[in-house]
Amino acid sequence: MGYELHISRAEEYYDSEEHPIALDEWLSYAESNPALGVGGWLSWDEDRQPIYEYACTDGSLVSLTWFEGAIEIKGHFEGEAYHEFGSIAEDLRANLQGDDGERYTASGVLPPTR
Repeated sequence: MGYELHISRAEEYYDSEEHPIALDEWLSYAESNPALGVGGWLSWDEDRQPIYEYACTDGSLVSLTWFEGAIEIKGHFEGEAYHEFGSIAEDLRANLQGDDGERYTASGVLPPTR
């Protein structure tokens, strides 16, 4: 299914600018992670940053990009992708959250906070 996940240090991913993952921290992490490879580039005005690709265990290819203090994970993936992306969030001392507010760890889905 096509769905977006977000890695953020904020309580809610849409507040990521208040508790950001710094761009240079993300780039350093992504470059050191052998599972991530540059698959393209984003350009805004004079800035340019890489789009990282990740091959899920189900064979799906997803993209990870930094945007306003969070890492956006986009693509078509099946199964329980939180197992794969939860560890990236943990490495960055951040949260993994879906578009509908659900929260994940590498071990599974967390109960709702509300």
